[in-house]
Amino acid sequence: MSEAALLEVGGLDAGYGPVGVLRGVDLSVAAGTIVALVGSNGAGKSTLLRTVSGLLRPSAGTIAFAGEAIAGARPHRIIDLGLLHVAEGRRLFRRQDVHSNLELGLYGTRLDRGEEKRRYDFVYDLFPMLAERPAALAGILSGGQQQMLAIAQALMRQPRLVMLDEPSLGLAPIVVDQVMAVLQRLRAGGTTILLVEQMVEQALDIADRAYVMQNGTMIGSGTPAEIRAGDLIRRAYLGAVSDRPVP
Repeated sequence: MSEAALLEVGGLDAGYGPVGVLRGVDLSVAAGTIVALVGSNGAGKSTLLRTVSGLLRPSAGTIAFAGEAIAGARPHRIIDLGLLHVAEGRRLFRRQDVHSNLELGLYGTRLDRGEEKRRYDFVYDLFPMLAERPAALAGILSGGQQQMLAIAQALMRQPRLVMLDEPSLGLAPIVVDQVMAVLQRLRAGGTTILLVEQMVEQALDIADRAYVMQNGTMIGSGTPAEIRAGDLIRRAYLGAVSDRPVP
């Protein structure tokens, strides 16, 4: 494991049944940084996050988080170690209110009331809209509000690393800016972030490092300045294949 790396992925292969998607993927996320993972639709980005979070079992390779091997581990163990995955699509309990969704983020923890209150205060400070509407059903919130709630739900566990899959999807530009600002605040507070994002420029604006995927492999990495100066982005958006099995 690289020095100061919180998450280290090496030679990772994974897919869906007989359909291979990831091939020899390497990735390193240093503690306290934002790492952007970009590439065209179908490049394998979501599959990588699902594999790291335990939703898919790798067929080869290694995954280490905080020095512990987690390849093939059950999702609940990975969560308990402090690695949270906010999946694409704002997967909330839509018939539950904002407060209840946040409470569900604490499921399985044993916190005293003082610590629980501190965590609610923390996410309500990050997302004042949630503090204003704690009794609103998640299903009637706007897309931006739902995305904020999905992120806040993960933050209730005070994760060491948050993986976010397309947090800007379907959001108005002003809301995207708000989400990106929150991610910067989280980094400043010590939370590490792995960000999968189609809005490449916005992702590079806040990232410390970026990786570029194409057809299930990493084709390069570097600082945002290095990525912008090279041709990796152009290459990544040509000829990608689907990262999901064909029905």
